[in-house]
Amino acid sequence: MKKFLKFSLILALAVFTFSCSNDNTDVIPEDTQANNEVKATIKSNMTNYARSAATSNQAETMFQSNNENSDILEECFTINYPYSVMNNNEVVTVNSDQEAQAYAELGYILVFPVDVTTGDGEVITINDELGFIELLEECFGDIPGDGGNPGGGNNSGGEPGDPFENDCFEFNFPLSVETIDGNTVVVNDEYELFTIENAIGFVYPISVTTENGVVTINGDEDFDALYNDCYDIDPCDDCVDNCFEIVFPLTLIDDAGNVTTVNDEDEFLTYLDGLGNETFFTITFPMTIEYEDGTQATINNEDELIAAFDACN
Repeated sequence: MKKFLKFSLILALAVFTFSCSNDNTDVIPEDTQANNEVKATIKSNMTNYARSAATSNQAETMFQSNNENSDILEECFTINYPYSVMNNNEVVTVNSDQEAQAYAELGYILVFPVDVTTGDGEVITINDELGFIELLEECFGDIPGDGGNPGGGNNSGGEPGDPFENDCFEFNFPLSVETIDGNTVVVNDEYELFTIENAIGFVYPISVTTENGVVTINGDEDFDALYNDCYDIDPCDDCVDNCFEIVFPLTLIDDAGNVTTVNDEDEFLTYLDGLGNETFFTITFPMTIEYEDGTQATINNEDELIAAFDACN
């Protein structure tokens, strides 16, 4: 009798344990499912935000290839010192790279004729601006096109690799650009525009000539519209207008526990594109957002962030 009772107790415990085990593995806790839904919403909203914001400044995109252009031109030819530059009625002689940079930033333009030494060591004389443009086009002529970028490559109208031509618009000079260190540089021709180093954007307004006449561009939004229309670029099919900007840096933790800090929209988009479809991330709160009028708000959790995105719609 004691053996039967002992066996029955063991059997009952086994059945109870088996039942509990089945309950734990077959039923997904509601809080985990809800948490994943929140993370999926955050990921979708943030991906749309980053994709839209990262492609919204075509002026900056255009200038990103300038350092590459400068390297190409240095291999193609160098202007021989001394040569002359002019600003209004003042003509000065340039004797070094330092002087060339200084006078370029002050808006001085090249005075022809000038002697240049090609990459093959040949010295040739350039007698006018047309001859100089032809030399530039020859330098870029063998560069493979990049699908439509006036900063280098095939750009819907210019020759392959020609950064100075397109069918849609021409820049009217002089104009000014801003460099990464906050300086303003006056630009007098296409050569300077597409080879100036560390440029990040225009100082508006600027003027361009299209097939419909002269158009004034008053800001990045105007230039984005012109550029995107010219090169048939749709920045983001699924994105909505952002009514705020994220103040970076932003620290993220993925499902595997990896911690990543992103410093701008481009880095954020690269991070998001590298995640798998079923991989989520957690934001390290608080984070800050800034609205169009310059006011800032602190976001303390995921619910507040979702509410901020919903308010933009």
